[in-house]
Amino acid sequence: MKNLIFAIIMALVLMSTSCSKDEVPGSAVVFDMMLFITILDSQGNNLLDPNQEGYYDPSKIKIFYERNGKLEEFYESHLDMPRNFRIDSPEFGRDYRMALVLDSEKTVIRWNEDESDAIQAELYKTDDPHIRVTKVYFNGEKKWDAADLIDREITIIK
Repeated sequence: MKNLIFAIIMALVLMSTSCSKDEVPGSAVVFDMMLFITILDSQGNNLLDPNQEGYYDPSKIKIFYERNGKLEEFYESHLDMPRNFRIDSPEFGRDYRMALVLDSEKTVIRWNEDESDAIQAELYKTDDPHIRVTKVYFNGEKKWDAADLIDREITIIK
């Protein structure tokens, strides 16, 4: 009898904490907007490698997003990636690369005071909170397409 009462109480507790009528079980917010960039010079040297001459110093790199027709610099000091990018060190056979969040359809990377590049992203948005990148253009040249079914990685020669 004790087990039956315990089972009924547990069932009532579980029913009272279940999803409301408006919630869809398993629904989640999905933002798939990361791009991985390898930057090489004409001799094949990685310009994100701090041991390379002429490398791009991450402390000087700035990211701008187009919002309402204007470019706005992104910087939020409380984030793990305050400028919405990080430099990944070599691992698993990969070289240094930039992991960049494409937070709008147009992103500008200012590498230093003299150099910058533009990235255009085509975004797929649905009514439920789901956004993902479907195409990437670097300075107007298509570099990645979701239809190719490969990782969202591009290599740039400077």
